[in-house]
Amino acid sequence: MRHMAPETATPTALRPLLAALLVAVAAAAAFAGVEQPATTASQSDWLLIRPTPIMTLEIRRVAGFALLVPACTLFLLYLFRPRPYVLAAVTSWLAAGVMLLALSFDSVEATGLDSPEHLVSGRLAVAVWAAAAIAFGASLRFSGVWFRQPAVIPPVVTWTTVAMAAWIGMAVAFLEPGAVMTPALVVMSLFQAKGAVAYFRAARRYRFVGAWLAGAGVSGVIGVNTAAVVVAFISRDLSQVTMVALGNLVSVSVMALGMHLLIFEDVIEELRTAGAELSASRDEMRAMAVTDPLTRCYNRRFLDEIATHELEQHRRYHLPLALLYLDIDHFKAINDSLGHHTGDRVLQALAAILREHTRQADYVFRWGGDEFLVLLSADEPQARDKADEVRRAFLASPIMRDLPGDVDLSIGCVVVPADTSDFSPLIEKADREMYRRKRAPAS
Repeated sequence: MRHMAPETATPTALRPLLAALLVAVAAAAAFAGVEQPATTASQSDWLLIRPTPIMTLEIRRVAGFALLVPACTLFLLYLFRPRPYVLAAVTSWLAAGVMLLALSFDSVEATGLDSPEHLVSGRLAVAVWAAAAIAFGASLRFSGVWFRQPAVIPPVVTWTTVAMAAWIGMAVAFLEPGAVMTPALVVMSLFQAKGAVAYFRAARRYRFVGAWLAGAGVSGVIGVNTAAVVVAFISRDLSQVTMVALGNLVSVSVMALGMHLLIFEDVIEELRTAGAELSASRDEMRAMAVTDPLTRCYNRRFLDEIATHELEQHRRYHLPLALLYLDIDHFKAINDSLGHHTGDRVLQALAAILREHTRQADYVFRWGGDEFLVLLSADEPQARDKADEVRRAFLASPIMRDLPGDVDLSIGCVVVPADTSDFSPLIEKADREMYRRKRAPAS
């Protein structure tokens, strides 16, 4: 997996949305400060009054505070892994906790409608709940969409949030609580649907179990919220929404597990990828250390590394082994008359011929300058035949057409005895034989 370059989380990316929501809450607070008529009729026109059993109320409060726990744990993971999708996940849990807590306490002074069996929420509490719902949906959307993607807020999200902020500010002043809460639930669910789809896409692409769980959890939240809207519409009783919304506890538990697991899987995958890249880099550096950059043949250092192993194999299994020492005749004249660039091309051509005419079990070394060494798995007749084959291929190569007529290839050949413990004496012997062959035409 290339893994994509890690992104730097930008907390400022959420500022436009948060600012719009804060404006809505501020507007609600201003209207909440306006003196309201004390009559029962005027209070019932606005106040959200729900029959709430004490046990249910306590569960909502405990759940509201409990939702701050994954927000804290995710924030700690964000400090370790600062990614936009982790920050969005933190924001979603904070918003979810605010949603539950906002409507879990009496938020107005005692009235004739207030009693131990009823929970009374005023304008500000409902506005805070609606703003938190929008933030919850948008954050879940971003936590899925931003996974291994750039942290970009689309214009449709920005304008939808601004429109909802304006609607919340207006609705808390002139409309009933349901006109604030129901649109907020719908917009929140639409945002969450995009996040669920993004999680499922990430799960299919990266095979992360955490993404599957997070997507399933978000989908469960959407299902419960949709059921809550339907119940509120049919029953015209917002108290029933509270009962239906308790089903979110299972969904958010799955979602919390998925988000945490996804972060760990993301880290493990990145570490695995980094380890593979490090291993590849190490292999590349080792190859560079034992390879001649011009001819891509092995260098002297590599012979030192393999000498002990090859000689041990030679002794133990009685495998035939021979050395070829090659030198290009009049190579200095090539550099002097045709330039070093042509000399480099000659060396590369000879190296290619040697690789082409040797087996994978053989080794080709650039020994220095225009000299090459070949370690062959062959007996003496086979090695001498191979030397003649390489010389003929070199003299017949296209590059010879551009070279002086006296350019040739001299090759010395020695067999490695079974009791050999060091290649150095044999290399010197092959070198001497090569020089004898080089001087032979002149004698």
